[in-house]
Amino acid sequence: MGCCGDDPETKEQGIVKNRKCRDILCLLIFLAFWAGMFVICAFAVREGDSNRLVYGVDSYGFTCGGKATFQNVTLDLSDRKNLYYLNALDLLSASGISYAKRVCASSCPGAANVCNITQMPCNSSIQYRCPYYRFAGNELYGKLTGVSDIDTQWYQELLTMQPTTDPNATQIVDKLTGLNVQWINDWLAQYGINNNGTVGGRYYQLQSQIPGYGPCYPVWVETSEVFHRCFPKIPTEWASSVVQAGAAVGGDAVDAFKKEFSSLSERWTRYVGDISKGILIIIVAGLVAGVVLSLIWMLILRYFAGVMAWLTIILVNVALIGFTLYCFVMAGLLGSDEFRGQVASALPNVDPTEVERNQWKWIGIAAAVVAGIIFLITLLMISRIRVAIACIKVASQAVGSMPSILLFPLLPFVFEVGLLIYWIAITGLLYSAGDLTANCRSPDSSPFTFSNFSSVGSSPSTTSNSSCYAGLPKDEQASLCGSDHNCYLTYDWNDRLKYAFIYHFFGLLWTNQFIVGFGCVTIAGAIASYYWARGDSAQMPTFPVLVALKNTTIYHCGSVAFGSFIIAVIQFIRFLLDYLDRKTRELQSANKCAEWAMCCVKCCMWCLEKIVAFINRNAYILVAVKGTNYCVSAGRAVALIVTNALRLAAVNFIGDILIFLGKVAIAAGGGVIALALSEIDYYNNATKYPDTYLYSPILPVAVSIITAFVVAEIFFSVYEMAIDTVLLSFCEDCESNNGEPRFAPPLLMEAVGAKPQPPSQPNSHGSVVKPISG
Repeated sequence: MGCCGDDPETKEQGIVKNRKCRDILCLLIFLAFWAGMFVICAFAVREGDSNRLVYGVDSYGFTCGGKATFQNVTLDLSDRKNLYYLNALDLLSASGISYAKRVCASSCPGAANVCNITQMPCNSSIQYRCPYYRFAGNELYGKLTGVSDIDTQWYQELLTMQPTTDPNATQIVDKLTGLNVQWINDWLAQYGINNNGTVGGRYYQLQSQIPGYGPCYPVWVETSEVFHRCFPKIPTEWASSVVQAGAAVGGDAVDAFKKEFSSLSERWTRYVGDISKGILIIIVAGLVAGVVLSLIWMLILRYFAGVMAWLTIILVNVALIGFTLYCFVMAGLLGSDEFRGQVASALPNVDPTEVERNQWKWIGIAAAVVAGIIFLITLLMISRIRVAIACIKVASQAVGSMPSILLFPLLPFVFEVGLLIYWIAITGLLYSAGDLTANCRSPDSSPFTFSNFSSVGSSPSTTSNSSCYAGLPKDEQASLCGSDHNCYLTYDWNDRLKYAFIYHFFGLLWTNQFIVGFGCVTIAGAIASYYWARGDSAQMPTFPVLVALKNTTIYHCGSVAFGSFIIAVIQFIRFLLDYLDRKTRELQSANKCAEWAMCCVKCCMWCLEKIVAFINRNAYILVAVKGTNYCVSAGRAVALIVTNALRLAAVNFIGDILIFLGKVAIAAGGGVIALALSEIDYYNNATKYPDTYLYSPILPVAVSIITAFVVAEIFFSVYEMAIDTVLLSFCEDCESNNGEPRFAPPLLMEAVGAKPQPPSQPNSHGSVVKPISG
């Protein structure tokens, strides 16, 4: 019942038919954990707001595309789903983007809204955007008529205000006069604006036309909507005009950036367009060709695995011996001077006279040692290599006897995609949640504003990026920070959110490994039915994959939960080590011992994960075959691994090489087919087929290669598991029958020189009874 409860090994040979539910406690823990995952989901939905990620948050902490509350008044921003940056100059500095003041807008200002800086002044209301009237600067709230609290276009309504006193007006008027700009002087004279401190709407309209000062801001450049953000299309001439207007902006740098960005942007747009135009290439060369080539490669392995394996081994030995001889020739230990001269002529980039011969001698000695060891291992492993090749062939036969197993990976793939989508969605909600926090910087680090006008007035004296306005009510904090050019608001995680994310993250690791383990047990159960039926399809279940899927679902989910939990814990520890590594970089740079220790611990954990994953994989096979619980299966798997280490090494080495070559060959084949298709007139003739003409075949071919590789990965994941299942079943067969396989298919029997055994007869209880030998 328990995760490691008593479960003696079954004496029944072959696949056990009468099974019991194993590791039920582990399954209950896993289900309880997922109940907690759903609690986290509810918590994330309650605390988070997906609109914050999709539509963004303005400078007052309000989420675009939704409703906000300020001082018990509802502000309806439902139809405002774009984030607009009031002062485009703030975006010229990477460090100033966070502090750029922004409001929610229903649409992004286009070319018709642009205020041309070379044709000042601009008098149309559509050429300006202002903060929400509720947060208007210069204490203008309540002084204008016909303006709603969330209105952002009230430039023209400034004329409705009555004259008022502004303590900063005297200083600012003097500065404006000192600029000696003709249109500013004309404005001051035309509307009788002086430095006596009494100002009206015309003064604030003039002030709004000074870059970065407000209360309203001209639309200097056309903007475009990208992911619900209004990004300015900054032209070179605009930056040049700002320079002429007195701004300290590097025109050459902006020009170079604009030129490069335009070039890359246009090129990337064309490349992305090529994907949609070449979708047929991707389907044919990536998907269809990937499937066909995978089947062909598996057929090749079925009949030519031996030739390919021996050829690979011979080439490895010949390459090592050849490299050794080459090193000795370069060291002057082999061949005459004339021969060495011929070598040098054949390889002009390698001149032995420029290399210390002593170095070549030691390299040659090391190469000789490696070549000798590999050659001896090859001689000692010949019999095991034959078994490895036979296992690969039997795996091909097993897969061929149940073609539907090639489609099975789609089931865990769908669950993996579903898990990923769910996890990302909840993570996004958690990320968007938190406590509203104000972050401030020193006024000295403010971005460019025209003649530094924005520094006029009071600003909090704070250090860069420190918390500020702490302890104030949320509404007051939003109002003060939203009006402060050196402050921006964020939603920061509290302890509850941190713990929720840790739980949620571990859930991803555990569930991902559970899905992987579930697939392994199912595939192993189906493939094992072929092996233990002596390769006779007539002795197998009619639907082996469905039977294996049923057994895994009903009896072995607890064992899968246990094995996946172990891997998830190790992975979680590795992520924690990576986090600590990033957080202690400065300490490690000052202390080499700490850096070395961190590196060693991370390396050890990586090795541990690989070892445990290997044991897990083999334990899952025995779970599928014997129906025992996880602990018993893992213990038996370790015993089989230890006693058959060389055999396992041979199979894994040869199998991995052949499968890797298959993946590369299939991906390359898909690329060649895609390249050939892209050269036909349908994609290469702009005059005859303008709608499908490819700007460049690079992206369609690249996507085809990736698609073909993914298809090969899916096919060969089944094949890899089939090889491992056949091998471990063979080892179990040998161990259970005094070193001689009894149930192995004919190919394996032939490889070990054993004679086929008569079939075993099942008794009335369904258990297999061995024939009595004399």
